[in-house]
Amino acid sequence: MTENGMSMKTLVSRLLRFAPRAFALALVLLPLAGFAQAQEDLAALVNPFVGSRISAVHDYGKTVPGAVRPFGLLYWSPDMTDEAFYLYDKPVTRGFSLTHISGPGCGLYGDVPIFPMTGGPEGPSSPKSKTTVYRALIDHSSEQAVPGYYQAGLDSGIEVRLAAEMRSGIGEFDFPANASNPTLRIDLGQSLSNTVDLAEIQFQGRMMTGSVAGGGVCGHRVVYRVYFAVEAEQAPQAFGTFNEIEAAPGNRSAIGPRVGGYWSFAPSTRTVRIRVGISFVSVANAEANLRKEIPGWDLKKVRNDARAAWNDALGRVEVKGGREEDRKLFYTALYHSLLHPTIFSDVNGEYIGFDSKIHNDGGHPQYTNFSGWDIYRSEVQLLAMLFPREASDMAQSLVRDAEQGGGLPRWVAANDDANAMVGDPSSAILASFYAFGAQDFDTKAALAAMLHGANDPEARARAVVVRPYLDPYLRQGYIAETGDRSYGHTSIALEYENADFAISRFASALGDAADARTLLERSAQWRKLFDPETRYIRPRRADGTFVPGFDPGSEKSFVEGNSAQYTWMIPFDLKGLIEAIGGPEAVNSRLDEYFSQNYDLSTRGPYFFLGNEPCFGNPWIYNWTGEPWRAQEVVRKSLRDLFSAQPEGLPGNDDLGATSSWVVLAQLGIYPEIPGVGGVTLNSPTFPDVTLMVAHHRLHIAAPGAPEKLYVQKVTVDGRPVENWWIDWEQFSKASKVDFTLTAEPDKRPGQAPPSFSPIAMSR
Repeated sequence: MTENGMSMKTLVSRLLRFAPRAFALALVLLPLAGFAQAQEDLAALVNPFVGSRISAVHDYGKTVPGAVRPFGLLYWSPDMTDEAFYLYDKPVTRGFSLTHISGPGCGLYGDVPIFPMTGGPEGPSSPKSKTTVYRALIDHSSEQAVPGYYQAGLDSGIEVRLAAEMRSGIGEFDFPANASNPTLRIDLGQSLSNTVDLAEIQFQGRMMTGSVAGGGVCGHRVVYRVYFAVEAEQAPQAFGTFNEIEAAPGNRSAIGPRVGGYWSFAPSTRTVRIRVGISFVSVANAEANLRKEIPGWDLKKVRNDARAAWNDALGRVEVKGGREEDRKLFYTALYHSLLHPTIFSDVNGEYIGFDSKIHNDGGHPQYTNFSGWDIYRSEVQLLAMLFPREASDMAQSLVRDAEQGGGLPRWVAANDDANAMVGDPSSAILASFYAFGAQDFDTKAALAAMLHGANDPEARARAVVVRPYLDPYLRQGYIAETGDRSYGHTSIALEYENADFAISRFASALGDAADARTLLERSAQWRKLFDPETRYIRPRRADGTFVPGFDPGSEKSFVEGNSAQYTWMIPFDLKGLIEAIGGPEAVNSRLDEYFSQNYDLSTRGPYFFLGNEPCFGNPWIYNWTGEPWRAQEVVRKSLRDLFSAQPEGLPGNDDLGATSSWVVLAQLGIYPEIPGVGGVTLNSPTFPDVTLMVAHHRLHIAAPGAPEKLYVQKVTVDGRPVENWWIDWEQFSKASKVDFTLTAEPDKRPGQAPPSFSPIAMSR
């Protein structure tokens, strides 16, 4: 039944009287509604603190446990005083800011931090110099983070409660009885990237509005301007502004790089309630977002609505059975996978484009915050499977960025390319979205943007070159190591080859055979970096010789990795790579040594490093070498050894959900090994019973005996056996049931290898 008592059958019947579009909507709503009715409170299984503590041997996830909706723009969370990210073991905050991203390697956003105080800033603690820092200790015993909601008690006696809508939020601040001057202070000069160029603030009655311009990530400039509107439920008793020199009580406006403002309330005030809205277009839009999304002052309602939104999103996958700890790990990982990319257009459809002009999304929301290098390997495929409509809009967002900015961006932050990391990941993202069924975007314009970046060394996304070093790559087939000033040249060439392959598959799907053939042939150039003597990918000099003194554990000429790790990053031609190394037996021997221990930040070395994205697909290579049981062992061991549902439960940066998406897919027993190709290779599922919504229909994955029974004996799709450890998207997206027959002992029959797209063989 629906909320008003109408049955779903009656609802569909009424929809059928209307236009065909309503009929199509009914066909989508019927299975989704039936699926939702069976849901439990999955949000209760999520621990947003996972990834917020440094483990003994690894970096931490740098996740943010604040109030946020699925793909939500407003992300209201505490900022630490000495760290660019929330750190569980150092819970000292300088305020609760409105913009965040979860899990990147470097700080970004953290704009408009709101700091509650028991005394006003015009008193003894007035900001008289840049060294003044307002801080409060968070009490973990009173701290709570659940999807869409955050609360904490501070050592000042103040209790903080925050709940999120998509672009707005509502907060309550309970002050102790001894608070002489309950105050909310906003220091606009503070951000997580510490690069505020200009800020402004204005006061009018119960409204505080303004903007912050600046930004940067990992040493790269990001140009954006975020606008805010903050409304208090009750009128403040006093207000004022400040800068790095002095406070100005009663001042109604201020502008500068280090300005801020405050509200102080009557000493008898026990609870201050505020609503906040943000926009990257204008103050007017920030206020419109606020009033449209949160028309009242009921925090509990916003909190409950946020939880319902998260349950709807998490409910796209329903897992049953198995260990409770595994279920918590799974839903926390799925939660982290659904934080980004984030919606960027306002409730009226407006957004600021890569050309710095205001555009309208035309009913297809604009998205931002694409951590390209990280998410193209597994996260975008997961999003396309479960959220094809949103994924299509994300794809169209990248196409718009290219049309407005001149080329496909590498790492999108707000309406700019952050120029972080390397490669041409947006091409792989678009190709993978399409390959996994998210196809409602301008594919012709997408292909044109891909080809522009792949062929023109001068192509730029705003000020950022789409493919640095493209000229030597096109001329030589690789990018030469040039000494100490070069950074990751060998990795960059491999990234371009992966992107070229993905573009070739996309072009082929769109009927562009000529470009598909050219780019497929170009992707074969990985062989120019493969050394037949050591049988590793090696840095090469301009004269064609390999750089001497080879060490497979050396990170020189590689981006956040080494030759032992990057040699496997040819997922589209694993058959060719296996042959080049010496055949399955030689590869299996090397893989066994590679997986014999986990790379960590203290020992490093030529080992598997699941804390970083280039290694994500490595365990499944055993499916291509005839030892699929080893893939099953390595995946399960990695899940057990490296992940948990505790604050230290991530082995490296989550990178906007990238690492978490690996956990989700690995626990389901499927992995999208090849960028730009629709299909999954297999391992043993963690749960005996899973139902997921794929392409708007239910897919049941049954694995009786999981997780105790580790090894896969047989897999069938709707009763038809899978012989090659691979299910292509055409079959997977239409299937009703995938059955895994599991055993306690390994079945060492190799089976057929999954598909490999050898450019040489395919070009003949």
